[in-house]
Amino acid sequence: MSKKGKITFWLFVISILYAVFFMHPTLWRDESFTMALVKHSYTDIINLDSMDVHPPFYYIVLKCYLSITTFWTSSLFIKVIFARIFSYIITLLSFIVLGKTAKSLNVTGGNAIQWAGLFLAPSIMHYATQVRMYALAALLLALLLNQLQHYDNSHKPGHIILAVIFASLASYTHYFAAVSAGWLLVLYFVKFAFQKYDTHSLKISIGLFIGMFVPWGIVAYFQVQSVAKNYWIPPMNWETVLTDLVDLFTDLNTQTMFDLWAAIVLMLLCIYPIIWSYRQMPKKFNLLFSFVMADFMLTAITGLLVSLLFRPIYLARYGYPIYFIFIFFIVVIIGHMLDSSWQRSISHILNFIYGLLLVILIATNVGFALQSQIINYDLRTFNLMESVDGYKAIPRDTINVNPNQSPNAIAQKIVYIDSINKKAKIKDFEIKHLFGNDNRKLFHGAFDNVEMDNIK
Repeated sequence: MSKKGKITFWLFVISILYAVFFMHPTLWRDESFTMALVKHSYTDIINLDSMDVHPPFYYIVLKCYLSITTFWTSSLFIKVIFARIFSYIITLLSFIVLGKTAKSLNVTGGNAIQWAGLFLAPSIMHYATQVRMYALAALLLALLLNQLQHYDNSHKPGHIILAVIFASLASYTHYFAAVSAGWLLVLYFVKFAFQKYDTHSLKISIGLFIGMFVPWGIVAYFQVQSVAKNYWIPPMNWETVLTDLVDLFTDLNTQTMFDLWAAIVLMLLCIYPIIWSYRQMPKKFNLLFSFVMADFMLTAITGLLVSLLFRPIYLARYGYPIYFIFIFFIVVIIGHMLDSSWQRSISHILNFIYGLLLVILIATNVGFALQSQIINYDLRTFNLMESVDGYKAIPRDTINVNPNQSPNAIAQKIVYIDSINKKAKIKDFEIKHLFGNDNRKLFHGAFDNVEMDNIK
């Protein structure tokens, strides 16, 4: 094996081992809500989720998946890990779909070095294993982009039909996935119009995309109206705007300005491969990549404008689905850039310096992220398992939960207590710590094992 092959192999192995540390049964509060919700019937999931601020498709798919893969066990520990595996599998599918999209543009995509680069990039592993809807939204956007590109190549209306379906499913997965999907459709419509293609199919597709969302759109309207002005998302200022723009570019979690600067440095390091791409990569690839970058920016701008004009509603992680696609193509460009460095000595030197800086930054990010993961989740898994074993040994059907713990700890203990068929009793607990809109009906519907009279 060549030196380059060995480096590729070990990076690939490291990326696989890295994922293992994210496969734990410890939950944060939004994940606890997910696991509480999917225990209900499909009808109840839709009814309960209509009181929340997200659409229901992910929860329905996850419940279906868990009913197939974990029918043999009642252990919530196992179910949570399988739920994380589900997100990881979906992310692998996204990688494959985007790799095929790159190959349709005569660009190498989906190899081992690109895999390692993508899965070691900031935020990717965090959301690729989270028991939330972000990984599924990224897959649906990847499929949408793939079908739009196929339509661009062949002009076959079947690709537009599939594109509309994937865009609609993305809308039923996350509202800002709907924003990203909508902007992608608009960008391609503008492209086809300028190139004087037959845009009739795309006009119909945009109409269908909007029409297919109408049934849930009515619910979505009331969900937005139910979000009070004091919703937990912080008010808009320069700090929150900057955070929402760069937060996806770091996993450091040091709670210092170092996180912010590391994210900004990584964003700056993305500029060099972008410039290189416009000079060296095929025009069709660069056009698609331009759409991806524009979509990433337009999604963030849309979220920030709505937050500024009406009420705070946007967080950096809501842009993760299109961020995932952006990072994939950045990694593809870097892979081609490094391959070309063996042909020219000057390029070799520049790319070596760039690669060294990038490796240092990514290694730092992975190191801090892994440390945070182990301390905040992996080690706490043992405490959680001890607590649940202790709850099983208590002869009473009702367990008292300490209200002075963090909301994350309280939420996950409620879910685990429910999994062993016991009720939770919490004194003087404020629901707004789990639901920013202080929705008592949603709380008691999802976490139906909590005694209602002891909660304010």
